[in-house]
Amino acid sequence: MKRVENDQVREEIVLASEAVFERYGYLRVSMQDISNECKKGRSTIYHYFKNKEEVLDAVCEKIFLNCLAESEATISKRRSFSANIESFNITKLKNLRQMVSKYKLAIDDLRLDPSGFIFKLRRFAEKEVAVVSQIIAWGVENKDIGELTKEDIDFLSETLNAAFKSFEQEVLVFGKFPQSDSQVAWLAQMLHKGLL
Repeated sequence: MKRVENDQVREEIVLASEAVFERYGYLRVSMQDISNECKKGRSTIYHYFKNKEEVLDAVCEKIFLNCLAESEATISKRRSFSANIESFNITKLKNLRQMVSKYKLAIDDLRLDPSGFIFKLRRFAEKEVAVVSQIIAWGVENKDIGELTKEDIDFLSETLNAAFKSFEQEVLVFGKFPQSDSQVAWLAQMLHKGLL
C-alpha cells in the first residue's frame, strides 16, 4: 500500500512539473515552483527528486514512453516492413513535434545545451531498438524481406534506429524538415527494397 501511495505522489509531482515546464520553460523554474504547482512541501519534492534536473528527466521519460507506446501501437505483424517502419517513425515524429510545440519554452532552454538535449533523447534508444528489431523480425518471418541472421537483425536495428534518431534530432533540436512525412515514407520504401 505504501509503495502505491509513493508512486501516486511521485506521479502527482511529475504531472505538476509538466505544467510548470510548459508554462515557464526549464531555466526559470525552481523546485519551489514545482512545490507550489503540486501543492506539496519542498521536502516532499526532495524526497522523490534530488534536483530540478531529475524532475525534468522524469517528465521526459513519461512523455517519451507515451510517445513510444503510441508509435508502437501503429505496427502490426500483418503489415509490410516498409509500412511498419513508416508508421512507427511518422507517428513518433508527429508526437515529438507536438511535444516540441507544447513545451516550446523548455525546449528552447534545452537547445542551449544541444548535447544534453540529445542525451535525454538517447536514453530511450534501447526501447526503440527493440521495436525496430521486432519490425525486422516480422519482415523476415513474413518473407517480406530477405533472410537475416540474429547478428544482422541486431546490427540493422541499431543502425536504423541511429539513422532515424539522427533525423529526429535534426527536426527537434535544429528545426529542420518541417514536412518530413513524405521523406520518412521514401526512406522506408528504400530500406525495404534494399532488404528484398
